[in-house]
Amino acid sequence: MPRIELERLEEIDDPTQSSAESFDRIAFAERALALVRPAGPIRVAICEGSRRVRVQAGRQWGGAHGERWAILSVPGNASRRAIANAVLELGVGATRAWALDVLIDGCGS
Repeated sequence: MPRIELERLEEIDDPTQSSAESFDRIAFAERALALVRPAGPIRVAICEGSRRVRVQAGRQWGGAHGERWAILSVPGNASRRAIANAVLELGVGATRAWALDVLIDGCGS
């Protein structure tokens, strides 16, 4: 008989993915996006996630050539490093290590 798996809970093995630190995670993600400015025409929606920081992205159907969309899901216990890494997935190449330091230190306030 076929089995349907409705939901798979994933454990967070990486302790840098979560933090008990008190800060506005959505505002931090917005500031990080403003600093990074992903390349190309892209529309990014930031929403509250439930388990881990996640980025979903794709091509904007019906839009001009090269337009993209992205959804950045940020849970209430996400660490600054996890949010910064997710934002950097949206389009920073060789400067990733430098950008990560700037995001964590520069957006920390």
